[in-house]
Amino acid sequence: MLSSCKYAIFDNDGTLMESMYYWRLGALEYIIAHRLPIPGEMTLEELFSRSSREFSEELSQHLPGITYAEVVGEMEERMGRHYQYDVVEKPGIQEFLRNLKANGARLCVATAAPRALCQRALERMGIRDCFDFVTDSYEVGMSKEDPEYFRKVAARLGAPVEECWVFEDAVYAMRGAKAAGMRVCAIEEYTARRHREEVLAIADAFITDYRQPPLFDRSGA
Repeated sequence: MLSSCKYAIFDNDGTLMESMYYWRLGALEYIIAHRLPIPGEMTLEELFSRSSREFSEELSQHLPGITYAEVVGEMEERMGRHYQYDVVEKPGIQEFLRNLKANGARLCVATAAPRALCQRALERMGIRDCFDFVTDSYEVGMSKEDPEYFRKVAARLGAPVEECWVFEDAVYAMRGAKAAGMRVCAIEEYTARRHREEVLAIADAFITDYRQPPLFDRSGA
């Protein structure tokens, strides 16, 4: 896969860095900050399985005077501090990215989170220079569920869709990338465990550890 990869679109959270725990715990941080009751029946597994956007939607529906945009904005602001001080890179990612670059691949980051926050962490980790650009759902103007999201990012990268690899941990984004005609390399992530069967069915390749060969590679390249 490394030698055949000419263009690569990388997700950020859960793919380049170990930040999904902080996003999932963002719901709990919000509850504590606003002195809201902690759901007594909610397990940690349930908490980690729900995205911050799912939590924000539910909270805005049940609490009067709180909007979805306000909840998301506050959680993103809090995540900015985690990106700056706490988040670490996935083991082996630096060497993996530099090997791709050495083989002539062009890389970019396409994230659902605000790109300015992600860039802060990428720079701190010393891997921002591996990417031509960093973009996000706000700049692209649509969700990763939409195949057009990935077509727009590929066009900016100068990549024919059939030659583009998308590295992702979120199944909804994998669906979008696959529908756009791209190859998908799934990255194993604990918070996406409930979707593992679908991930294995969608992915052309599957990486459990960047320091090891892919678990499988069906790309035929």
